[in-house]
Amino acid sequence: MPDKPRVKNPRKMTPKRLENIAIYYCQRFLTSEAKLAKHLENRLFREVADAQERVEFAKEIPAIVKKLAGAGLANDREAASAKLRGALRSGYARKAAVAVAARSARVDREIVEAELAEAARDALPDIDFENLDRREEGAALATESLRRARRGPWRPRGQDETTKRRDIAWLQRRGFGFEDIRSAMDIDFLEE
Repeated sequence: MPDKPRVKNPRKMTPKRLENIAIYYCQRFLTSEAKLAKHLENRLFREVADAQERVEFAKEIPAIVKKLAGAGLANDREAASAKLRGALRSGYARKAAVAVAARSARVDREIVEAELAEAARDALPDIDFENLDRREEGAALATESLRRARRGPWRPRGQDETTKRRDIAWLQRRGFGFEDIRSAMDIDFLEE
């Protein structure tokens, strides 16, 4: 006789289980309070079929988030800083990196902007931010982005007109202005 596939009975949601889900999530990921709350809401929506029961468990979420934030497991500043470092390493300009980090970590832009200087030094140690003015800094970030992505002058096969245009568009999508792009690509837009 063929074996019947086992049907796994869904586990019953309890306040303790909801807290364990939150703790496990915080152990796996560096998370902000808002992102943890959203994760718990999603889990409730997925696992609790009864709408009334879901509402009752949803009332527990703020207390769980506050408890874990007090224990240091959910931290808005650390989550924002981590997302900001990742965005800067990925090649985003300062303003674009702040926007990406704020959206991804689900924190206010002010928190992300407060972490910007330290995150920039950690993420891009090759750039000396203390000795650069704003204009030079944007060009240095664009140049470093091209170097890390092996684009622009760092392409292994060299540059032609098509790849140059693609690299310019790539930098524009990452939030760099024309002056920064011109400096990084070492081109003069008036010549073209």
